[in-house]
Order: sequence, then C-alpha cells, then structure tokens
Amino acid sequence: MQVILQERKMWFLDKLEAKINKPWLKNKTNFYRLFSVSQKAWLGMIDALNALLDSEEHKWMRVILQDLIDKLVQWVDLSDAMEYHKGFFGQDEIELVRSSQLAWNLIDTLNDIADNLEQSNEISWKLKKALMYPLILFFWSIAAALYIDISVLPNFMSLYEDNADKLPWITKLMMRLSEFIMANWVYMVIAIISVIAVFVYSYRKILPFKIFIDNLMVTAPVISPVIKWNYQYKFAKQLSQFYAAWMSPVVSLQLIWNIFTNYQYKKKVLEIKRDLEAWFSIFEWMEWSKLFDAILIQIIHVWESTGTTKSVLAKISSFYKSQLETKIDIMMQALEPIMLVFVAAIVWSVVLAMFLPMASIVELLGN
Repeated sequence: MQVILQERKMWFLDKLEAKINKPWLKNKTNFYRLFSVSQKAWLGMIDALNALLDSEEHKWMRVILQDLIDKLVQWVDLSDAMEYHKGFFGQDEIELVRSSQLAWNLIDTLNDIADNLEQSNEISWKLKKALMYPLILFFWSIAAALYIDISVLPNFMSLYEDNADKLPWITKLMMRLSEFIMANWVYMVIAIISVIAVFVYSYRKILPFKIFIDNLMVTAPVISPVIKWNYQYKFAKQLSQFYAAWMSPVVSLQLIWNIFTNYQYKKKVLEIKRDLEAWFSIFEWMEWSKLFDAILIQIIHVWESTGTTKSVLAKISSFYKSQLETKIDIMMQALEPIMLVFVAAIVWSVVLAMFLPMASIVELLGN
C-alpha cells in the first residue's frame, strides 16, 4: 500500500512539474516552422526531429521531441505520436497533420499552422495589452484609496475628535468605511477569493451560468464587437486551413467546435455541422445568424457556389484580422475614459473627506 501511494505521489509530482514547465508557444511555433523547413530540404522525419532535438534547449520540449522520435522509430504515424502529447499539441493541429500526410501537403500545412499560431498569439497579446492599462489603473487607484483610507485618514481625523458630530457626511462615510475595512479585512480577502473561485467554477461546470456569461459577451456594447470579430476571424482562418488539408466540411466544423469556447458560437457551429450531415449548405444556416457578418455569409455562399475554397477564406480571414485589431483599439479608447471617471470619483471622494473639515475650520477662523 505504501509503495502504491509513493508511486502515485511521484506521478502527481511529475505531472505537476510537466504542467508548470510546459513548453511555450514559441517552442511550438519553432517546432512547426523548422520541421517544415527540414521536410522541404528532403530530410526524413526522424532525421528532422533529431536536428530539432539537438538545437532545442527547453527541457520538456526535448522530452516531447525524444518521445516523437521513439514513436516514429517504432513505426507509429506522426499524428498518432502527437496524440500522446495532447496537452501540448492541439487536436486541430493533430488532425491537420494527419490529413496533410494523406494529401501529401505536409510542408504547406506545417507552415500554415506556424503562421496561425503566430497570428493568434499576436492578437491575444494585443487584446491583453489593451486590457492591461485600464486594469492596472483600476487596481492601483483602489490600492491607493485603501491605503489613504486605512493609514492616513484615521490619523488625520484624530484632530477632529471633539467635533466628530459636526464633520461633513462624506468624511463620516469614509471614516466608517475605514473602520469596517480595518476590522474585517481578512473576511473581505476571503470573500473576494471565494467569489472569484465560485465564478470560475460556475463558468466551467454550470451550463446555465456559462450560457448567461457567453451571451453577455456577444451582446455587451463595448466588448461584443471584439468577441464577434475574433470568432469570425478564427472561423474563416481555421476553415481555410482545414480545407487546404483536404479535410471534409463535417470534420472541419467538428474541430472548429472543439476550438471555440463561447457557447453561442459552439452551438451555431454544431447546428451547421448537423445540417451539413443532412445535406443542407453552410450558407443556409449562417444566413439568419446575428453571430456572423454579412460579408462572411456571402463569401461562404460564393464559395459553395463556385468551389473557390482556400484562397477566398484566407483573404477574408486576413480582412477580419485587420478589423479585429481595429475593434481592439476602439474598445481600448472606449474603456479608458470610463476607467478615468471611476478613478476620479475615488480620488475626489478621499480628497473631499480629508479637506472639507479643514475648509470648515478655515472658514470658522476667518469669521
């Protein structure tokens, strides 16, 4: 029994270490890019992976590469070998590699995957950067207000103990808030952590709550344009990649369903997939949807009519990428004044609480 527990403990520690030290996105991008170059140079897969292994410095990326080599030596297919590392390789990437090997266009597919990873990372970073400034401003203003309210204001108000009942209402309010925070700060911290934990758990495990939040994301005035353009870009980009690898529309939509996280878009993609299986067209289900832009719907219609697949979808995905970047900039410009007004309200509340009593004393002395 003790041996079994020890083995489970070692397994858990190894798994935790692998998760913490998981290779970065740039390691994955370099893998696809360099693997494509080596295949273009007519290197065998094992020789190409050995070359990548020699140049790789990341510990766990080297483990993954070595395991891929071992699997290929045992005549395991590359896509099947990648299946053993689903935590690192996405299911869509694995299916793209599997399909491209059958269609003999592995080099182009590997390049497309690398391009898509770079573009997705660029958009993700741009979105995080856009949200970073207002969030930092928000938390610093809260921290500064709390510091003044807890540390500075009580000492300052000790000067007015004899006339506490004559203080302005905002000063009394801030003093009571200060006393409440000082007496209950431990419970407040626990409450904040609990609320965040409950929100994350509810979003992941409770479907009605996830539906509500995801629906809010696609209808909220400032955020919804970014969400919609992001998913339309992903839809067009992924569909063009899958069709370039000669994957069937049904399988492509199933993989897109796996990639999407928003419930509304997952539901719509699943509906389109089911209709395709019933011999309906993609256009017929997208036509009346508010989740997709009219341009994309018409492009899909033209594609289904003419069969010009990859080139049209690739071009429209580039258009949506540029539009998404514009929408992120617009969202940033819309959020910034809202945050500034909020910060100004906090600062002025503290300032008025401190200086209104002083103004009353100066006025009294003047009289």
